[in-house]
Amino acid sequence: MTGEVIELDGVDALGAGAIGEPGQRAFYIQARLDDTRVTVLVEKEQVALLAEEAVAFLDRLADDYPEEGDAPAAFLADAGVSEPAVPLFRARMIGLGFEPERRVVLLELRERGNEDSDDVSEDSTDGVVEGFVARFFATRAQVRAMAARGAEAVEGGRASCPLCTFPMDPQGHICPRWN
Repeated sequence: MTGEVIELDGVDALGAGAIGEPGQRAFYIQARLDDTRVTVLVEKEQVALLAEEAVAFLDRLADDYPEEGDAPAAFLADAGVSEPAVPLFRARMIGLGFEPERRVVLLELRERGNEDSDDVSEDSTDGVVEGFVARFFATRAQVRAMAARGAEAVEGGRASCPLCTFPMDPQGHICPRWN
């Protein structure tokens, strides 16, 4: 049995961000097309890596497919996360792709990865239960704006300890390097 696939082709908005106080925040990726909004729960590290990798991916594409159209700044207002942020699922895997014919970027989020031991189901036709899969098709400018907002959300968290690099709480920090 495969999971449900949600596909938003030509999203109106694509965002990444966090909701909550530093140290208590939840991170999300969210897409909207018309009246449909899909929110996916992700880890802070996934948002940081996605922001970095998306920019590098788009920069590599620009050599063969020059960017056209709107600048990323035109999409910054819609590149965050809107509340209420009720996630459909938690993403285990995130991937990027590009459709050269349409010049759009695919952002794919999967609830389960192939390495998940509980994915195998004898009832399925291919032996794998995928869980939810969300596919968002967006312009490169929208993806760049989402990456900028995601990086901004990651940086807006707790400061890192200069010795151990763990996050410091406002109430204090017990650094393992001082032990």
